[in-house]
Amino acid sequence: MLVFFALLLGVFDVGQVLFAHQSLVERVRAAVRWGILHPDADPNQVVTYVLYGRPDAPPVTGLGFLGMTEENVRVEYRKPTELKPDDNLLHVEIVDFKSTMFTPWFAKSFLNPRPVSMTAPMANRPVE
Repeated sequence: MLVFFALLLGVFDVGQVLFAHQSLVERVRAAVRWGILHPDADPNQVVTYVLYGRPDAPPVTGLGFLGMTEENVRVEYRKPTELKPDDNLLHVEIVDFKSTMFTPWFAKSFLNPRPVSMTAPMANRPVE
């Protein structure tokens, strides 16, 4: 029975990590889509969109989506280069996301070293 329950908790942990990763990918995708549709938006609005699912902060702010903070989200507008003058890019990534585990021997948070990131072209970013 001990081995069965250990395997069962291991399956729950793997499922939770996969669910969290897919949720983060979807949240980054939605934030990038919102950011490219609103080219005059502030990078902080994109960070808020990743954390709370909306561009403006909710009345009561705390931990964001799946326990993330602003330090976990990076937003960068990449300006066009001489070689590619039409490329305005929005790059959003989630770094250092901590997943918590059910299994007692993995009870501490598991830090994912690989960022979840997405880059998309923007058509008309205002020149700063």
